[in-house]
Amino acid sequence: MPQSSWLRHFDDVEALAGMGSWRLDLASATMEWTRQACRLFGLDPDMHSPAWDRFLTFYPFNDRMVLMQAIDRAIDTGKSFEVETDIFTEDGQRRRIRNVGKVDIREGEAGCLIGVCQDVTAQREIERALERSALVDELTGIANRAALNQYLNDRVDKRQASDGLAVVLLDLDNFKSVNDTYGHHTGDDVLQRTAQTLATHAEAIGFAARLGGDEFVLAITARDTIERLRLFLATLLSDLSVSVNGDAGTIVVRATMGACLLDDGITTRSDILRRADLSLYNAKALGKGRAMVAGDLRPIMPVDSGTC
Repeated sequence: MPQSSWLRHFDDVEALAGMGSWRLDLASATMEWTRQACRLFGLDPDMHSPAWDRFLTFYPFNDRMVLMQAIDRAIDTGKSFEVETDIFTEDGQRRRIRNVGKVDIREGEAGCLIGVCQDVTAQREIERALERSALVDELTGIANRAALNQYLNDRVDKRQASDGLAVVLLDLDNFKSVNDTYGHHTGDDVLQRTAQTLATHAEAIGFAARLGGDEFVLAITARDTIERLRLFLATLLSDLSVSVNGDAGTIVVRATMGACLLDDGITTRSDILRRADLSLYNAKALGKGRAMVAGDLRPIMPVDSGTC
């Protein structure tokens, strides 16, 4: 096959693979780019190949350092390298790139560096979407138990002395009656409305998650909210009241809550969840639609119905 045909064939192969290749002469620091490498970086393939210094500017600083360290190791050891980095193309688009290369050793010395860049942006987005879906409750769209565990591990196991945290566990009262009377579709609507209320609060003060069924968690990290926790819980009790209307009558769904504040006696995620769960049990023992805080025997009622 004539050389021109081989070059066209190679160009097509690189395009199909979403990659481009380059060659750096280590002595002169001159570079040669394939046409697809130019396109990958948003450059005109008919223009002169950019120099090595220009090539590096496509990489954000931290990614550039990662790439340079990998190349230095390859030159020192003679082994190939492979790292993933971001780049910003000529027109400002962010792409995720897999960089693979090797040193061409000639007469015992490193003569040139050969590299391949492959666009893995789409694959990276798929991976991130899968990671996100594994941490999201499918019905309500808020975080699930696995995401909550990660969040609390970070807050409890790795906390600094100045960190504040309150964990609020809650169950929905009369939720089973809604399912039994009006069906699971209506019950799902109640769960989604509850999740939305918690998520709205969490935007400013912390993290909301659904454990499963009608069980939810609100982790509070905002210092001012923690300092006025009893008043906040009274407000939250009111906000979470949902009326379900139908031919069989009105069913009012309320929340019962148990909360626990992070202190020096809590060393693990399980510790704080267990104490919050005990407070929830104590609140249920007193009746529906109220809250209790670990270490405090005073029940908390909704703001429109009693003592905070």
